[in-house]
Amino acid sequence: MTLEEIYRKYERLTLEICTSEASHDNTLECAGAMMGQAMKLYKLVLSPEDFDALMNIISQASNLDTDGWDDDFPSGTLH
Repeated sequence: MTLEEIYRKYERLTLEICTSEASHDNTLECAGAMMGQAMKLYKLVLSPEDFDALMNIISQASNLDTDGWDDDFPSGTLH
């Protein structure tokens, strides 16, 4: 699979989970679970130095792309 295909598959799963009636009020929990899984994968494949550098970059992120999500979340936000 290409990176784009993997990304879109995760995006569909995320929207399915976060917009289902059972988890509609648990968007932050969904995000936390996804972040935790991503961090596990990064820690598994990166050197400790690279992992720490990536976590530093992530912690400073302020311009994330959320185009196309507003229609799926009635409040217009993800939190």
